[in-house]
Amino acid sequence: MNILQRLFGRKPSSRASLRSHRFEPPAIAQTMDAGRISDVLRAAESGDMSEFFQLARDIVSGHGHTLTEFGKRKLAVLAETQSFSAADPDNPAQAARAKGAGENMESITGWNSAMIHLLDSTLLPVSVLQKVWIPSTRPDWRYELADLIPVPYHQLDFSTGSLRIKDVGPEGEPLGTSHAPAPLQYVVHRGHLLTSVPDTWGGPMRAVLFWWLFATQDRDWWIRFLERFGAPFIEGSYDKSDDESRTLLEAAFSAATRLFGIVVPDDASVKIHQASATDSGDAFEKFHATANREISKIIVGQTSSAEIQKSGLGDSQGTAQSEVRDDLRRFDAIMLAATVRNQILRPLYQLNGWSEEPARIAWGGDDAEDLDTLSQILERLATIGIGVTDDGLASVSKRLALPLERLASSRPAHGPLSAMSSPRPGPGQTRTALATIDRLAATSAGELADSLAESLAPLAAQVSAATSLSDLERRLRRSVPTLSVRDAAAVAESVLVSSAVVAADAFREV
Repeated sequence: MNILQRLFGRKPSSRASLRSHRFEPPAIAQTMDAGRISDVLRAAESGDMSEFFQLARDIVSGHGHTLTEFGKRKLAVLAETQSFSAADPDNPAQAARAKGAGENMESITGWNSAMIHLLDSTLLPVSVLQKVWIPSTRPDWRYELADLIPVPYHQLDFSTGSLRIKDVGPEGEPLGTSHAPAPLQYVVHRGHLLTSVPDTWGGPMRAVLFWWLFATQDRDWWIRFLERFGAPFIEGSYDKSDDESRTLLEAAFSAATRLFGIVVPDDASVKIHQASATDSGDAFEKFHATANREISKIIVGQTSSAEIQKSGLGDSQGTAQSEVRDDLRRFDAIMLAATVRNQILRPLYQLNGWSEEPARIAWGGDDAEDLDTLSQILERLATIGIGVTDDGLASVSKRLALPLERLASSRPAHGPLSAMSSPRPGPGQTRTALATIDRLAATSAGELADSLAESLAPLAAQVSAATSLSDLERRLRRSVPTLSVRDAAAVAESVLVSSAVVAADAFREV
């Protein structure tokens, strides 16, 4: 018995058995009505979820609206950029392991299919993957992940009140026994908000069932209505005392469906009435649209992405629905990342004997509007001398979904010197300003002076002659006639910065 079998406590099932669809249960959606759905729900609550999962499979694969909306929910996460980062990005060893773990995950052929399967549980109560580990040839690695195999829903067993996996034979045939999902062998993901009810209640899919029934039955009811009342019908008139004319009319009506014509005696009259089903058709259409909208609300939290809706001038409905969609995307990404980190990456680190926290995984970041707001906040903080710490940098990296690091040559940002034109500061403010200049001279005076001396040195005479900041701006504009007012102010501030830094540096040397 190898180490993996000792860790699992049992021999893992073969990949072929889990991928076999020979024993997939048949479709049952066509037999559903309100009573049958109620029976399916009662059976699921008692632990028999076989028909519930069959019906859910039929709905997702056979109902176009549900299929499309469910696909949108998944693509909102899977279409984002996937990134791996070390828990401590400043630790080279951890960064290297995080990079290796990401390469291992992305090298798995079924990685995308596995993530798609895990996201099934945003609608279904749970989704399960089997992990396949193999000895690794990587340096400093003992084991690596070879495959992630989606466990078919018909192999999930809730008969004992908790989740178990049904045992299968070499060809995928059910054996009548089951086992608990060992943490090192299986990934169990629940990606919805229903934590107060057990899996046997069906997750968010429970709320979809009856609206799906109404949407599909409405279609059938409409077709039946058209078959019965939508086709034109013929009205015939005859003399009530003329039995022969009545017989001829009945025979003619019977032959009309085949001959697309009718022959009647001269003394009989025939009228054709065209059925008007417009009003009834509108009612069926509204009912069908209502059912589909309710399904959209359950799956993607809004309806604007499924149909065009009229709104008034300045209406904020679209913005509100967009925010709901973004909230769902972020939640799904957070839940999926937590499951991957705790149930895939953490076991990977344990099997290889690495004691540090496992790598982090993320899908995407904030949207463009949120990132623009974040950049404005950081810029405004920098103007008042407040920068992002190393811990804060990790938070910003997470929101950007990009690994960031502080450059060695980076310096604290300094704001504009517009305050020089403000009233004279008090004694306390003067001491603070002198301390700031002293710190500036100690850290970057020489570097800043060198960078500005060549371009701004010719303007030193203007600084000496100027009596104020505004006077310096006027002198600069006289010296350079093409300089605009805004550019003159910017150059004046730069000249004063350079002069102040050089003076502070000289003062420190004395």
